[in-house]
Amino acid sequence: MSDVTLTIGWNQAQTARALRIYRLVLGFNMLGHLAIGLACIFCPLWVSQTLGLPEPIPTGWVRGWGAMLLLVTALYIPGLLDPLIARAPNVIGILGRYWMTLIWIFCGGSFLWFALIDGAFATLLGLLYRKLLMARLMTHP
Repeated sequence: MSDVTLTIGWNQAQTARALRIYRLVLGFNMLGHLAIGLACIFCPLWVSQTLGLPEPIPTGWVRGWGAMLLLVTALYIPGLLDPLIARAPNVIGILGRYWMTLIWIFCGGSFLWFALIDGAFATLLGLLYRKLLMARLMTHP
């Protein structure tokens, strides 16, 4: 009698499920980055006041940060579309979120919320990506 968990079909279903969950969480995170980036570009004073940045801060700095956030998010698109093939954007993105967690901690103040959010997403995405890769590996005996 064979165990159903050892069949290729079951493993492929697990891979498909892990892929859906990873894409959902990553897509949600990317939408958040998109919203923050656009807010920085189009409402820099509101972003500055919301974050409690020291006055006066040049709006160009806030807009530049927003533009960079949009650029980084765009570079992540191949990793969202096919994370099993485009592994580099996913690994770099997860490690980059940990890096930004440290940067936000050193910035302090209102940026500690960004540290918490980036650290949580880095950990969650790292765990989900590992699960996805392991599930994929199990489909190739």
